[in-house]
Amino acid sequence: MSVSTVAALPPATALFHEEQYFDWRVYAIIAAVETLTAMGFLHRNAWSRELIAGVAIGMLLLLSLAVVVLRMTTEVTPTEVRVWFGWIPIYRREIPAAGIKRVEPTSFRPIADYGFWGVRAGRDGERVLIARGGRGVRIELVDGSTFVIGSQRTEELALAIQSAIRPVG
Repeated sequence: MSVSTVAALPPATALFHEEQYFDWRVYAIIAAVETLTAMGFLHRNAWSRELIAGVAIGMLLLLSLAVVVLRMTTEVTPTEVRVWFGWIPIYRREIPAAGIKRVEPTSFRPIADYGFWGVRAGRDGERVLIARGGRGVRIELVDGSTFVIGSQRTEELALAIQSAIRPVG
């Protein structure tokens, strides 16, 4: 008789975890572009079942892709802050806790201040990672660079990051 043992890795300890979908206006823009493209394409071509089915399937695939990609996850562990976009991360940023100098909750205007949602760069070189809303946490790194991470739970995120950078002992 043989005994089989399955080894499992212990789950990572997350001090904070948040998943956000992008602001509704991003989806509205995608839908409007898809609709206008389809209307223009159908207007210039003969209406056939195959053409209409192809356009509908294409629009559904693009909208599905947007839903899969337009998702931001933020996680704070005792050693780092991680932010990634998409179910299968198309963009991932890891910030070691040891490299963080200061953390503060902040407010911003996504379109006016940064031009849109997503992975953006501010006018002063600040990196911005936002999916929705106008609140987040500004992180100043030891090297002087800054990040803004958008969050619907700003104070909780700031506290989690502060507890990760606090010296143990």
